[in-house]
Amino acid sequence: MKICCPECGSTKNKKNGHIHNGKQNHYCKSCGRQFIEDAERKLISVEEREQIRKLLLERIPLRGICRVMGVSLRWLLGFMVSGYEQLPGPVLANTRMT
Repeated sequence: MKICCPECGSTKNKKNGHIHNGKQNHYCKSCGRQFIEDAERKLISVEEREQIRKLLLERIPLRGICRVMGVSLRWLLGFMVSGYEQLPGPVLANTRMT
């Protein structure tokens, strides 16, 4: 059975080492994407995202949130960036009113 690229659907790929947990990494010769066969994609529900938002407001360490909620640090940082991008204007911290 040929392995198909999830990006372009091509079967022209080659083995490209292993990732950190030992799974085989592949490289698509057509589009250049690296991928893993049968990659597991966990979708984070709206309720979990709201819980993560609340945990961020409580100033809990990021790695603690990752452990408790079962998300990666990379996902959490991207989630935070997308949250800041949705704010209406520049955010000014420590602004004193005199």
